[in-house]
Amino acid sequence: MGSERVDVVEDFEYDSENEQYNQDYRHWRRHNKGAFMFRFSDNSREHVYVDGAPGSITDAAFAERQAILNLSSRIGVALLVFLISEVLGSSLLIAVMRMFHIPISINFLTYQMDGNQWAATGIRILCLVLKYCLPTAILTRMCRLPQPVYMPAALGAIPEFIGSVGAGMIVAAVYCVAAIPTSVQISQRLFSYKELPAIATYGVFDVLAVSVLAELFFRGALLPLLRQFGDPFAVLVTALIGFLCPNALPERICELLIGFAAGYLIIRSGSLLKCAMLRIVYSSLKYARLGLVYASENIRLWQYAGILLGVGALLILFFIHIRRTALPLRNRKTFLPINQKLYYLTQSVPMLPWLAVSLLLLPL
Repeated sequence: MGSERVDVVEDFEYDSENEQYNQDYRHWRRHNKGAFMFRFSDNSREHVYVDGAPGSITDAAFAERQAILNLSSRIGVALLVFLISEVLGSSLLIAVMRMFHIPISINFLTYQMDGNQWAATGIRILCLVLKYCLPTAILTRMCRLPQPVYMPAALGAIPEFIGSVGAGMIVAAVYCVAAIPTSVQISQRLFSYKELPAIATYGVFDVLAVSVLAELFFRGALLPLLRQFGDPFAVLVTALIGFLCPNALPERICELLIGFAAGYLIIRSGSLLKCAMLRIVYSSLKYARLGLVYASENIRLWQYAGILLGVGALLILFFIHIRRTALPLRNRKTFLPINQKLYYLTQSVPMLPWLAVSLLLLPL
């Protein structure tokens, strides 16, 4: 770097539309003493961490590598808990309910529950809560993430709000097309339930609460930790993690798209509400699509997808027009190439099994 002074915390661009979020994020990076923090500065005499602790840190690239390796184990633990809750949560809860003679069972090939529909609804809701809340609690606790950093909730940034609605509509249009082969089967299974209040309860919870909980984990807890190593890197990794989480292929594709859009939105707006709104729009339009499949011919799905795509594209274009001078993610400066950062992020004992199992489940 020559005689040029480097301070990775101060050199970072804190440039979201929410100035309070900028200040909170800078303060957290400056004062958190965890080994997973990328905190390096240099001067003409020696290279030190920004908190002044001398040691064997020779340059910023070495400091970045060590921070990623240390962070990898913490993220790996959270993702393992997420995976266990996703794969085994329903089975364990059903086993507990059967101990109390509640008539419910599960098909381990399709994960479809049979029996008491209110019990099935309760299990699904509880599994969703555990799946997102436990990993979020682990990361915020282990990494000492303050609430203003993992739960920024500014109401401003109206263009970003409009952009989130448009992005949600576009992702829902992609789902409409990608999920056509299974659309009739899913809709018939859903509407064959006799307990319509149970369906309504689960649907409302899935659209509203799960949208918030999912974004609290991905963009609230994960993204601020990864953002230390560059905005594009953080957006890419959170999107890839969402894609690798167990799910059917159409949902995986949509999670990838949501990851890119929501990651960009929280960096630009500094508000988790925009990310939650994107997912709420997407989830609600998915349920509307199921009703359309049940009541109409399949050809109408193309019309529905076309409307969503057209309106969503107009909203995105409006957002781009308003924010055209502030669109790029500016924190692209990095001391390690992205392939090395991805490699080091996967090199921890908890991260490797999560990655292996996720890749094995990918074709299912």
